[in-house]
Amino acid sequence: MKATYWSFIVLSPHSPRLEKFTISCKAALVLIAAFVLAFLATVFLLLMFPTTRVNERDRVRLAAENQAMQVENKNIDLQIGKLNAQMSRVQEHSQRVVALMHMD
Repeated sequence: MKATYWSFIVLSPHSPRLEKFTISCKAALVLIAAFVLAFLATVFLLLMFPTTRVNERDRVRLAAENQAMQVENKNIDLQIGKLNAQMSRVQEHSQRVVALMHMD
């Protein structure tokens, strides 16, 4: 006797509940066919459009640009830190001047 449906039990790692799914044979065949078709389409596309390799000259150029940008970012971070410190000093001086003005 041929089974007309399949039962799947799913155990979640975060939940103590069990989930039970019942799938008919036709639905299972459709899911398997969709998986095989998607796999074959992926293989076909990868064969039609292979990954391009970056030549050594371009890789070295990109690495140099990346290094220059990292140095520039570090310099900008240092300048921002200096500006923040300077802004804090200006605010402190401003508060002192306002306090002196209110004392008079």
